[in-house]
Amino acid sequence: MEVQCPTCSAKFKVPDTVSVATCPYCGTTFHVHTGEEAGEEHYFFPSMRKDAGGVLLKFLSRQYGAPADITGAKVTKKQLHWVPVYFFYLHGRSKRWSTIEEIRFVGIPAGSPFSGLLEGYPFPIRGKRFFDEAIVGKGKYYEPELSKEEAEAMARSMMESALRSEAMEEDKSLGDYEIEVKYQGLVHYPLWEVHYEYGGESFEGYVDGTDGRVIQGEYPLMSSARKKATALGIGVIVAGLVFGIIATGVYGSAWGLIGGLIPAGAGAFGIFRKGSVKRRKVSEVMRVNKGNTYFRPM
Repeated sequence: MEVQCPTCSAKFKVPDTVSVATCPYCGTTFHVHTGEEAGEEHYFFPSMRKDAGGVLLKFLSRQYGAPADITGAKVTKKQLHWVPVYFFYLHGRSKRWSTIEEIRFVGIPAGSPFSGLLEGYPFPIRGKRFFDEAIVGKGKYYEPELSKEEAEAMARSMMESALRSEAMEEDKSLGDYEIEVKYQGLVHYPLWEVHYEYGGESFEGYVDGTDGRVIQGEYPLMSSARKKATALGIGVIVAGLVFGIIATGVYGSAWGLIGGLIPAGAGAFGIFRKGSVKRRKVSEVMRVNKGNTYFRPM
């Protein structure tokens, strides 16, 4: 049967036997026959059945310069963590400009050592269930360290920044604005911590417990890949130097040499920084307004 969300008015289908549904667009949980929101405010996401260690190593094996046999590395630790996250649905708009409007579904990590790791994380909307006490014994469980009010203030601040950024892109002044915030509940989210050994060294990674996305992983960069990156970086510098010398001869000014070396140096620095290191951190998660923030060297 088709139901309509009481929050965002989206229509979607659910089985006829379902009495409570969660909107796949804004995350609101409600009674399908009355349209009233469910009073329960504590949820969890079930953990995946896939092996987190295997998921991490398979992902790393596809990265540039990773050892060909890294999938055979020895996994030394697999720990499931239940991280508390406050979920909010936000709708913000400028009162002056109709084109400046934002709708976001935001998860604010509320505690555990992984709050920084999950900051700005694109948490899924689908799949949450009413909290089950049984999960407490199936991993390391964390209580919230932030209050709901503190988390809501952070969510509002994020929305305000998004509206101001959109106004700047349109070369407009934001002016007065309004933000609607709807609390979606406290969710305990599964996160797998994985440690493995390769070549006598230890490495670690973190895997989303719901769908197996690698939030962050590190791996050893093979020496052949480092040598190629070093050679490429040097080549960029040499090319910049040659271009600068030619420009200096043509224009009779040292600025030609400087103009050739500065961009070449910047490009070479990026190559050295990512390709001439022994360890590399990567992620397959694109953060909101940040891109892939973990594609960087150790």
